[in-house]
Amino acid sequence: MPRVVGIDHLVLSVSDFRRSKAFYDKVLGFLGFKRKYDYADMAGWSNGKTLFWIAAASPGSKRRYRKGDVGFHHYAFELSSRADVDALGAFLKKNGLTVLDPPGEYYDRNYYAVYFADPDGMKLEGMIWTPLRAKPNKKPRKTPARTSSSTGRAQH
Repeated sequence: MPRVVGIDHLVLSVSDFRRSKAFYDKVLGFLGFKRKYDYADMAGWSNGKTLFWIAAASPGSKRRYRKGDVGFHHYAFELSSRADVDALGAFLKKNGLTVLDPPGEYYDRNYYAVYFADPDGMKLEGMIWTPLRAKPNKKPRKTPARTSSSTGRAQH
């Protein structure tokens, strides 16, 4: 039976190819990608393991991207450390790019991420998931259940 060994590439359709190419040159360059392919209506970057592509949206396409519609939700770049997530957050802020959620713990203490948007509003993420090492002689901290502000009941 065939087995997937990885994701080779991802292609995002963008509304303004030139603007998006400049954005991804900047962000992907910071993340260690190099532009490997450059065509009139497509560009692709590689870090030696993953290819990330953008393509000009179909001519006459007026529909804007909206998170939550059927299709793309977000793309996460797995980073090596919390310090890398912090560095990406600082880079985004320094360059005036749209940060949706700043570097921090999300979901639980093991998930550390920064969320940001490309020029079309597509959600991107730099993240690391790694169990934290328990400090010697300390019990693990219990995570409180999130509660609904209207009912006071735990949410799952």
